[in-house]
Amino acid sequence: MQRWHVTLGLTALAVGAALLAPRLAALRTHQDAPATGPDVMVDTIVTTPPALPPVQGDPLGHLTVTAGLDRTAVLAGGDNERFLTITVQAPTDVGVQSRRAVDLSVVVDVSGSMSARGKIDQARRAAKSLASAMEPGDTYSLVVFNDDATVVVPATGVEDVRAIHRAIDRVYEGGGTNLYAGLEKGAREIRGSVRDGAVSRLVVLSDGKANVGVTDPGALSRYAADLSASGISLSTVGLGLDYNEDLLARLADLGGGSYGFVSDASQLTTVFADELARTASVVARQTRVHVELPPNVVPVEVIGWDGVRSGNGWDVFVGDVYSGETRKIVTRVRVTGDASGSHQVADVDATYFDVPDSRDAHTPAQAAAIWTLDRSQIERSVDKQRAVDANRAIGSQLLDLSTRAYERGDRDASRELAAKSSAVLRGAADAYDAPELDEAAAQVEEAAAPMASAPPTTEVGRTRIKQNKELFRDLAR
Repeated sequence: MQRWHVTLGLTALAVGAALLAPRLAALRTHQDAPATGPDVMVDTIVTTPPALPPVQGDPLGHLTVTAGLDRTAVLAGGDNERFLTITVQAPTDVGVQSRRAVDLSVVVDVSGSMSARGKIDQARRAAKSLASAMEPGDTYSLVVFNDDATVVVPATGVEDVRAIHRAIDRVYEGGGTNLYAGLEKGAREIRGSVRDGAVSRLVVLSDGKANVGVTDPGALSRYAADLSASGISLSTVGLGLDYNEDLLARLADLGGGSYGFVSDASQLTTVFADELARTASVVARQTRVHVELPPNVVPVEVIGWDGVRSGNGWDVFVGDVYSGETRKIVTRVRVTGDASGSHQVADVDATYFDVPDSRDAHTPAQAAAIWTLDRSQIERSVDKQRAVDANRAIGSQLLDLSTRAYERGDRDASRELAAKSSAVLRGAADAYDAPELDEAAAQVEEAAAPMASAPPTTEVGRTRIKQNKELFRDLAR
């Protein structure tokens, strides 16, 4: 998902998006026809494209997948820039016992920096609490890393929690940050305890940058992807202000798990408890969404995820999807074509390991639109929810660009992008009568305020950078 480096081209694209997205109602064409009026009826969908035949493949699984444009009608003969949104949802009730057995390995950074502000004490407390919260049939292991990695608690059942707690009490800090060694040993513990029907998860806590052993971000990223491919999901938790949030977030994305920023070590117990609850409720693992577009639909970008170009479209790796969870993938496309009538605009297929059925599965979806010369029909074809989702994604993308401009010291660009983000969200909230976008705008404005007053090198600035990057992920997805 994530764009880890901001380019001038991406910035220009986002600025262009800001001009388009406040209402997502102005129809972009490259014809000489008069422009669409600014006022639209956003709560009426007058065209419902026909259902398309299902995609063949693995058995259908428990996920529900839908896809559609923010408008269900486009201008025939025009060059229409639109937003295609894919929604992936897991049911709350899958008809079987929802709690899965868990094979969990906790990998904790115990480098010298963990001695500050009681971080190592809170990490020990959180690791103990996590072991106590696990259930019979689960397995737990604890690996710590500094210059090298050490197995503190080998993979074991959680029946004797006191023994696990005593082992954790012997953990002390000191040395460098050999993240790769920690990942490797944690994965080895999980592989030794893998069982049918259990969910395997590696949870990494670090407060620093990898500076010993394998430190190349590309190598670490490949290892995370390999873990996921082997059936082990990877979640990461960044503690404090000195770790590389872009790297830890990317490892979680490629590893199929979750990423979180923790500014206060006292929050770790709650974070670990949430991670255990999510892990035990996984419905789909290794979820990958393929989006294939017909020749007259041009892929432009995926917002908020790493979209890997594949054919005339993308592969988007979503990873684990938990019970009751909804994931959204917002993409920007350009729709062309002269023929009137209904036409397919996207063929989507989510492939994954279906945990309730213990087998590979897939869920297909298609999106279609009406090509027409009737501009009033186009105006009335707004899909309100998809337009709201697209505006939220664009607003969050502009916040992310603002944060990265601030991080590199370009505070003028940061302020301009933050103002555009707020304008997109506020304008769309009014256009679509969407109070949830006003709430998102308030979050963006709160996130932007410290960037306008504090230098990025201060504690306030560094905290805000990490918080804003996490907020972008939450709003865009």
